[in-house]
Amino acid sequence: MNASSTTMKLCTYMGAVAGTMMFVGIWPLAHMFPPLAPTLSAAEVADYYRAHQTGILVGGILITTSSVLFFPFLAAVATFMKKIEGPVSPLTWSFVMVVAYGFVTLFFAGLFFTAAAYRPDNPDPIIRTLSDIAFFLFVMPAVPGFVQNVLTGVVILGDKRAQPILPRWLGYMNLWTGVLLLPGLAVGLFKVGPFAWNGILAFWLPAVVFGIWFNLMIFAMLAAIKRRALAGD
Repeated sequence: MNASSTTMKLCTYMGAVAGTMMFVGIWPLAHMFPPLAPTLSAAEVADYYRAHQTGILVGGILITTSSVLFFPFLAAVATFMKKIEGPVSPLTWSFVMVVAYGFVTLFFAGLFFTAAAYRPDNPDPIIRTLSDIAFFLFVMPAVPGFVQNVLTGVVILGDKRAQPILPRWLGYMNLWTGVLLLPGLAVGLFKVGPFAWNGILAFWLPAVVFGIWFNLMIFAMLAAIKRRALAGD
């Protein structure tokens, strides 16, 4: 395996590391998976943060760190897209710009979880406000995810090679992933029901879809690297 293939493989595996860190940070450490109910009172939210302060603070470190480690993985995705598009690659550059601010919301979500837990003597309404911002940052960035996945899908499906660099099913999977992430955009309008930030359409469906997308992307990219798809014309 040459140096470029090794680098691509490492960047792809970095996505698995980032995903694992994010999940560990948000669930067994911070106990924020699923999210706290938006209907909880300020006192209930504050009490929760005080009771789980250490886990939330450590979880915040993992969440913010994972947000940075996602970028080598996304750079590997962009490298595949650039290879497919060729020298003139506006969709690839659009993808790069979208993910540059789309995934930074995860970094700020970790910061706001940390800020909410950092001073347990803060008034209850302040702790709940910081928590609200953290959940909005974690669940609501549906449009960047939608655009990111649509761009990826369009580029993959636009590959006219006899043996596409990435399989066509991955293109369709990206398009559907983008569409199914969109309900998260509505969380600011609801506190209960499927479109609340802990609801089945705004949270659970995107969470499951993201997990499937993420693992299938890693699988397909590693397979393409193994057969040296980037080395061809």
